[in-house]
Amino acid sequence: MFKFLLILFIVATTHVFSQKLQVHPFPMEENAILWEITGQNVKEPCYLFGTMHLIEKDYFLFPKKLKKIVQNSDVLMMELAGIPDPLEAMSYVMLKEGSFFGFFTQEQTDTILQWANDKFDMDEPTFRAAFSKMKPFAVMQLATQIYFSGKTESYELTFNQLAQENEIEVKGLETIAEQMALFDSLSNEQQVEMLMETIRDGDKAIETIKEMQEIYNQQNVDTLYLLISSDDGVIGAEQEKFLDDRNQNWVPKIIEQMAKSSTFIAVGAGHLGGPNGVIRLLEKEGYILKPIKL
Repeated sequence: MFKFLLILFIVATTHVFSQKLQVHPFPMEENAILWEITGQNVKEPCYLFGTMHLIEKDYFLFPKKLKKIVQNSDVLMMELAGIPDPLEAMSYVMLKEGSFFGFFTQEQTDTILQWANDKFDMDEPTFRAAFSKMKPFAVMQLATQIYFSGKTESYELTFNQLAQENEIEVKGLETIAEQMALFDSLSNEQQVEMLMETIRDGDKAIETIKEMQEIYNQQNVDTLYLLISSDDGVIGAEQEKFLDDRNQNWVPKIIEQMAKSSTFIAVGAGHLGGPNGVIRLLEKEGYILKPIKL
């Protein structure tokens, strides 16, 4: 009952506040991952788009209308400025001291080794040689990728390619060092929990990824936000760090850039929805965001 009343309070107060600043109530009725931004110092067309960093081809929404909008933009602004250099990216997932296996109990290590053997036909010596100096995050990335069925696509790679072909300037809202610092700030116990949960409950991971993609395909950013925030694992517990704080940091940079030129902003769709999502943060600054259906 308390949770229900709390939701009613959020919806009611947001609706009252929206009468003045045109802030969408939460949850909003509109379903869109593409939003046109107008108002204040926005003189050239600016758009906000929600991505999934990795997505199965069947759910990849990229019509000609979206391609044309990107091509007509002066600046592409993403979470990172283009595709990270592989060597630089590798440096952030390498341990400065200690071993990957130092994070885990013997039982957990046995589970990881068995999983690597089952999923990748990687025996113990091979796995130890490849990952002993890696942070748990490196193996978690590997684990996540195998739960996608079929061919996958990347919005970031596609946008970056369009930017190169059309000589569009690419800017980043944060650096790879800042992104990796988020995971480094987690306790050893939290890093272990994230990886073991992903490995031990593969069926649940597959179901969650499918559910996220289906919600994304419906372009319902508030429902996607609620799915992420309801997670009972580390990400759900650290939502403020992984979502809210980053959104707050991004908005001033977005506003500054929009005043200069036509800008296409592409960030993870989980950052768009919710009371503290980029859509409502921009609206609270006086901007008008109009949904564009793809």
